[in-house]
Amino acid sequence: MLSLDSWLRIGAVLAIAGGLMWSHSWAYRTGRSVEQKAFVQKINQENKEAGNAAEDWRARYRRCAERGGLYDFETGACNE
Repeated sequence: MLSLDSWLRIGAVLAIAGGLMWSHSWAYRTGRSVEQKAFVQKINQENKEAGNAAEDWRARYRRCAERGGLYDFETGACNE
């Protein structure tokens, strides 16, 4: 049978091992959420840029049509 001192050492080792496992798990989860946040920000920025480009194209097309021109989709120019 193990003495009280042995049980205390086993308990201390298990507590330290549990603390290390928890801290590494926490650090991993924190790193993942930072990475996911950066990924979402990049996607949102690209979506914003794509929306702005589409709106610019729509405005150029509308101005060309209002002037009675023919919009050339290949070159992106208005032929009046």
